[in-house]
Amino acid sequence: MAPKPAPESDRQVSPSPRGVRRREQIVDVALTLFASSGYRGTGMTEVASQVGITEPGVLYHFGTKVGLLHAVIEQRAKLSQAFARDVAEQGGLAGIREIVALAHRSAREPDLIKLFAVLLAENFEDDGPAHDFFVEHYRALRVSVVELIEAGQRRGELRADVDPALKAVEILGTLDGMANQWLLDPEAVDFVACVEAYVATLERDLALAPSS
Repeated sequence: MAPKPAPESDRQVSPSPRGVRRREQIVDVALTLFASSGYRGTGMTEVASQVGITEPGVLYHFGTKVGLLHAVIEQRAKLSQAFARDVAEQGGLAGIREIVALAHRSAREPDLIKLFAVLLAENFEDDGPAHDFFVEHYRALRVSVVELIEAGQRRGELRADVDPALKAVEILGTLDGMANQWLLDPEAVDFVACVEAYVATLERDLALAPSS
């Protein structure tokens, strides 16, 4: 009897270029399917079929369907978290203005934005396969925005009476809401223009008034 593939956490990714390319191909196919049908609505057989391999071939690389899910969402999360860290390092008004750059990049990757929206909706319950991932993801993003605001407050650019933690929740919630409306009705909602207007409002609301 052939041994079962090791779980994702126990197996290192194949160092061969062919293995890396195959893994990337599976993730790309799964991303598209998860974004259109959701995690629960996508079968591993369908993923394998579109890649052109067998279902055991997919499991060889990821161990389980949950392992594949984590690989897909981590690809998206790494991009947004890296950008958030860069913005936090700039801090203050410069960091706030960089949110527009994130909007431009996101507008070029609608499938990734849709993927997160679909999977987030499937994982509100505690037992969701990616619930803990999304909890930690948004915690990390809130920390980055808090650091951005606190840096601006220390430099005297942003108002000291602003609560960084509350403002971080507002900023992330507003950006997610704009993205969702854009995904639903892209002809009527210009995501980048909405973000640009919101960032301009943030600058006016958060900037410390110049002393007379």
